Amino acid sequence: MSLVISNNMNSLTVQTNLAANQSSLATAMQRLSSGLRINSAADDAAGLAIATGLNSQSGGDGVAIQNANNASSLAQIADGALGSITNDLQTLRNLAVESANGTNSAVDRAALNIQAQQVIADIQNTASTSNYNGVNLLNGGFASQFQIGANAGQTINLSIANVQTASLGAGQGTGVSAQGQYGAGTTPNTVLTAISAGDLVINGVIIPQSLSTSDTASFSGTDAGGTITANASTATSAIAKAAAINSVSSQTGVTAVVDANVVGGSSMSTPATTSTGTVFINGIGISLQTSASFTNDANRNAIVTAINAYEGQTGVVATNTGSDSTGITLTAKDGRNVTVDFPTAGAGVISPSSTGLSTTGTFSGGYTLTTTSGGSIKIQQGTGTLANSGLQAGTYNSSQATVSSSSLGNVTTLTGMASGDMVINGVSIQASNAVNDQLSYAKQADSAIAIAYAINQSTSQTGVTATVNDNLIQGSAFNSSADAGKSATLTINGVATTALTMTGITSTDLTNETNAINAISGRTGVVASNDGSNIKLSAADGRNISMYWTGNLTTPSTSLGIAATYLSATAGSATQITTAGSYTLNSAGSISIGSTTGNIEKNAGMLPGSYGGITSGTFLSQVDISTVSGANLALTAVDNALTTINQIRANIGAFQNRMSATVSNLQSQQTNLTSAYTTITGADFAKESANMSRAQVLQQAGIAVLAQANAQSQQVLSLLR
Repeated sequence: MSLVISNNMNSLTVQTNLAANQSSLATAMQRLSSGLRINSAADDAAGLAIATGLNSQSGGDGVAIQNANNASSLAQIADGALGSITNDLQTLRNLAVESANGTNSAVDRAALNIQAQQVIADIQNTASTSNYNGVNLLNGGFASQFQIGANAGQTINLSIANVQTASLGAGQGTGVSAQGQYGAGTTPNTVLTAISAGDLVINGVIIPQSLSTSDTASFSGTDAGGTITANASTATSAIAKAAAINSVSSQTGVTAVVDANVVGGSSMSTPATTSTGTVFINGIGISLQTSASFTNDANRNAIVTAINAYEGQTGVVATNTGSDSTGITLTAKDGRNVTVDFPTAGAGVISPSSTGLSTTGTFSGGYTLTTTSGGSIKIQQGTGTLANSGLQAGTYNSSQATVSSSSLGNVTTLTGMASGDMVINGVSIQASNAVNDQLSYAKQADSAIAIAYAINQSTSQTGVTATVNDNLIQGSAFNSSADAGKSATLTINGVATTALTMTGITSTDLTNETNAINAISGRTGVVASNDGSNIKLSAADGRNISMYWTGNLTTPSTSLGIAATYLSATAGSATQITTAGSYTLNSAGSISIGSTTGNIEKNAGMLPGSYGGITSGTFLSQVDISTVSGANLALTAVDNALTTINQIRANIGAFQNRMSATVSNLQSQQTNLTSAYTTITGADFAKESANMSRAQVLQQAGIAVLAQANAQSQQVLSLLR
């Protein structure tokens, strides 16, 4: 073997082994001292990534357990408060039963009513003050999402219905009703509207279009009289619209129920002679006869008998209202469209005024939205036209009956709602009065404000309250290019905007008009907004919106974006048009709408019918047991309230059970995750102890061998002696 001193390979080899062994010894000592197999990514990069994920999951589960326990505590507080309300309701019911007894005098019932009002006040106090961490639980505003998992989307929702006395007591099955539509004339299909996708959004879900294939009951086509074409598409019917809504019920939590379609009659005059003619109802010709020798009531009875003989073919039942003003009503119990046709030529011509039947046209019915979840029903307009659905935008309490009027629209030629134009639950509503609207600039008696005020004067008798909705005017297509260089001034509710000079650039002119209208909104009560292509005017307090324009525009409807329906095409103050808004009726039970004059649709924006579900009830806030009849109404109200409370408590109880199961599952999952994490990251002490002992022995041996290897180079010196 050669003896060299430039490279001591044995020494270098030993040094390399010593370094590797030193690293192994350090690793073993680190693992034994930390208790972890993975102390850095270098130890096990993949294992570290897996362990980090498991640790995050375990930590998140720990927080989720706390969240679920907190949610359960919240539900327990709500349930305890509802238990207290239940006890109060039982007390109130006992008082009502006692008051209904014939042995009590008026003084006795008055004393019982005082106690009942105190109980009702206690219910209201509980409902308005019960809270968790400052969040009210029972006032109808509670709807929350609870994070019960470590990852996004692992949530559960809880909403609690309104149990305040102004909402509690409503009958089961109440809901939000849509009015029907009337398509006048010989081509009603040009007036009636189906729902298109985007017209209606319920609880954030777009309702698909209504389809004619969903309604096989309504008449479609031309009747044998040949003078009327019924709606070519039965997609306009309540049946088709309800089917469209119900197709997404699993997403909205809302179900639509078709209401009976009630068609009001016409004012009936005394026939001058005996006449015979034919009326076509849903395509079926029915021969009618009226006689001057009979009373109008007798003539109506004969007409009713004739029409009802064809009920099996038409699906329509006729009813004599007993009044010349309201004539004969027609009802399709299944909600199908009702088409009425009076031929205007040929032999045997007979008229609506001589029969008391409605005028020629097609009438679609309404439907009612209900929910069993206790949550609210939020109605919005999407990209289309909400009016096609017959509903008004808003968030509605699902535990009360609700129906909104149609927009009263252009009231320039109207004279206000007269006494008897509207009858609610058998009570004739007083005339609307201009003095009760201190907000509108013109046509105050025609406003939704004045009509709502008149309705509310009879609330104690009808159980129905009216609230005014926003008065909205949706603009038409905006395009000012044709009027570039021309100018106009808008006068809204008596206040003029600054002059608007059209640049011809639509976006610029749209913005300028919006800003000009909003600059005077403090005096007009009208606010403008735009979406880049249309302008919208809104009076949040429901006041009338009166407008006219002056200037030299050629096409004001497009240059100003306000349709001629709301703004005359002719400039000048003489063409001012006043537009009234709408109102909403609320009740604890069904809302029956009628008229003694036949002018309810024209002057009040309502169609006859029963709305809000076929239920009875009285809000607790309206309960008065000082009379026998009041005590009986209170019994119904309390029973309804108890049913509502029981449903809410059942929902809360189910929620608590889910929270308990969730906590149990999370605890088990967290335990298993911790075990899995430990398996990956934990050090094997037996193995690492052996590794350390081995490394220590090798370290000592290596040092000794290194000394020997280094000594080899000393042997070269002996050759030099």
